Amino acid sequence: MTSISIIWDRLDPTVRQWLLQNPGSIVLPRTMANRVTGAGEELRVDEHGEHWFSPEDITFLKARRRAMDADESTASTGGAVRPDVHEEALRR
Repeated sequence: MTSISIIWDRLDPTVRQWLLQNPGSIVLPRTMANRVTGAGEELRVDEHGEHWFSPEDITFLKARRRAMDADESTASTGGAVRPDVHEEALRR
């Protein structure tokens, strides 16, 4: 099975954006999975066309979100780090 971390740089920007906006999700919805497989990438999907993330995928996606939040935090505060507003949700 292909890992999201392996194909991350080749993912459609819409899929990457969805993944970063939904870091606690354990399933990639059919519409997003179709965008990935339609671009020639392999994803194992269930009978509903959804892709279930592995624990490694979930860890990777949460780390990407934390990195994105850290970048936005330092940019918006002129270099000072503000508390991560998503920290509690990402720990779940």
